[in-house]
Amino acid sequence: MMGDSIYKSTLDCMVKTLRVEGALAFYKGFLPNFGRLGSWNVIMFLTLEQVKRLVS
Repeated sequence: MMGDSIYKSTLDCMVKTLRVEGALAFYKGFLPNFGRLGSWNVIMFLTLEQVKRLVS
């Protein structure tokens, strides 16, 4: 969207994407991103619980 001048606004981009590619186009890359962020959150919370246990 930043490099192309075919869109007038963000809403215009969303409407055109919905028409051309369908609703699932908004979820491209969801699973890899969720895998990356989900695993990071699990590790962070497990580490936080261990640090809490050591401090108290």
